[in-house]
Amino acid sequence: MKSRKPTRMAAALAFAAVCCTSHAAYAKDSLTLMLNYTVNGAVAPFYLGKVKGYYDAEGIDLKLMEGHGSGPTVQAVATHNVDIGYADFSTMVKVAAMGAPVKAIGVLMQENPTSVVGLADKNIKTPQDIKGKTVAVAPGDASSQLWTMFMNKVGLKDSDFKTITGNPQTTINAVITGQADLLVGFATIPLISVEQATKKPARAILFADYNVNVATLSIIARDDMIKDHADLLKRFMRATAKSVNDSEKDPAAAVDALLKTLPAAGSRDTMIRTLQATIPFYRTPETEKAPIFHVSAKNIDDSVAAIVQYSKLDPSANVPAKYYTGAFVP
Repeated sequence: MKSRKPTRMAAALAFAAVCCTSHAAYAKDSLTLMLNYTVNGAVAPFYLGKVKGYYDAEGIDLKLMEGHGSGPTVQAVATHNVDIGYADFSTMVKVAAMGAPVKAIGVLMQENPTSVVGLADKNIKTPQDIKGKTVAVAPGDASSQLWTMFMNKVGLKDSDFKTITGNPQTTINAVITGQADLLVGFATIPLISVEQATKKPARAILFADYNVNVATLSIIARDDMIKDHADLLKRFMRATAKSVNDSEKDPAAAVDALLKTLPAAGSRDTMIRTLQATIPFYRTPETEKAPIFHVSAKNIDDSVAAIVQYSKLDPSANVPAKYYTGAFVP
């Protein structure tokens, strides 16, 4: 009997070790991501990753929060109200240039979908066709910044057309109701909204086709998160890359995952169409065959230079390494 006591003791200790190890394996890191706007098909990949367990597999309890524009999302990250954000790169650069401790750790939309969008029956096919028309613009948003760049690039002047202003939804409504011929916005949700409301085809003149391109929606993190929780961010980016890859292959499955989580989020068909319209902007011609999130150094450099110039920032702010790191891209 004496000879069996150590064996029993060893077995008990081994069982305790297994229990402790098992408990540790299931202890997940909480991480809150604020989206750029209200939930729509374009953010379905994050929900797909949750439903498929990709974040769980990386030991992450991911919480998703709706946003109210890229500006508030970047501010929420900078002020410790959320851990990370999904927001416009140019908006983040302007805030960071003023001292906010934030940086992009992954650029998902590397080609910018900003366009002038109008009904096809207006027969506006080239920048010169904009002359004499009415254009709806949302001052202060990321698209309006690119609009100035686009005008300079193609030789348009303010006097060439009439401008009306409002918030992004107002600009969409202006085209729907005929108050404006065109709106300045993404060639995704605004275009789809116009088509659905009017039951007519719409057309977009994409700024990137005229070499006006600034990287846009990105994963934004605070400097202290980058420094103190690097492993967590790397795990998040691995899970997100898998989620986006799956969403590219099957947009409908991504939207179904979103609707499984939020059944009242919106129309399935509209969300699928939105995601399908978003996917082509994940890469530029330079990164067409590259893995997701692998943005080119030229894209970052050119984007920062353009943002600094057209946002009238001090030239000393043109330091790309201040605004982006590729250290977390899988």
